[in-house]
Amino acid sequence: MKKNFLISTVIFLVSVQIFAQTKTDNGYKLVNLDKNYGEYVVLHSDTMQKDFPMLVFLPENYVNSKKDFPVVYSLHGYNDSPLTEDGIRKIYSPINKFKEAANEFQVIIVCPLVGNKFYIDSPINKADKYATLIAKELVSQIDKKYRTIKDRKGRILQGFSMGGYGSVSLLCRYPETFSAALSRGGALSRSAILKDLDWDDVSISALGDYWENPKQYHLHETTNLLNKIKDRTDVFIVLEIGREDFLYTGNKKVEEKLKTCKFPYVYAEYPGGHEWSKNALYSLLTHLQYFMETK
Repeated sequence: MKKNFLISTVIFLVSVQIFAQTKTDNGYKLVNLDKNYGEYVVLHSDTMQKDFPMLVFLPENYVNSKKDFPVVYSLHGYNDSPLTEDGIRKIYSPINKFKEAANEFQVIIVCPLVGNKFYIDSPINKADKYATLIAKELVSQIDKKYRTIKDRKGRILQGFSMGGYGSVSLLCRYPETFSAALSRGGALSRSAILKDLDWDDVSISALGDYWENPKQYHLHETTNLLNKIKDRTDVFIVLEIGREDFLYTGNKKVEEKLKTCKFPYVYAEYPGGHEWSKNALYSLLTHLQYFMETK
């Protein structure tokens, strides 16, 4: 009796797993990893002597078109995915609509997986140069491999959570390379997290212990970084944040700073918490039409 019950339970669990793996969304059959979803490319860093996986999404008319395309560099949030092809394909599953967005907005979307390094050239671990990786090595490789607009006006940064911070901070550090930063639920202010949420610690490996390196955390705070570009008029920033997001206060703090800057920006609030919905990418990229021609 007990044996038959165990067998039935195993069969049921296996059936549920198979059903979960084969459900469809937006016309894609999600069986394990869709190897046709995005072009898999290896990003090699000469600076760090490491390889990183990335996916590249091209518009459907890329092959037959002769025009150069803008590039959206999409920066992921904090996660535990391994730096492998399987790891990156699990993050950018078809339900996230990257393939559709590349075609709809006529942009190339580049999605690197680099680990939880906050896209910073670490002052603590000198060998870690993740700002350099994105702003110099990745941009150079993409411009060589694809038909891109090889100019700052054709390069846009986009990211969620940690990636939102990376997008804004990289624009501030490299305004001659990029023209825009789009952030959804960005981790933009560690001081706000510490003070408003009563967290005991907000340390990240790239900057060392928060309490031992307060100056480094201040220098990397988004409101401070914005001082580097506050007088420019040729950049723009889009911030989107959920009203129930635990990072809400930090984003409001950055919005107040943006009011003192000369460049245009969009600040938008939505219902919901700290999550990347399947419509988030479309929402962010739609703002591009106010600033630049992509469609």
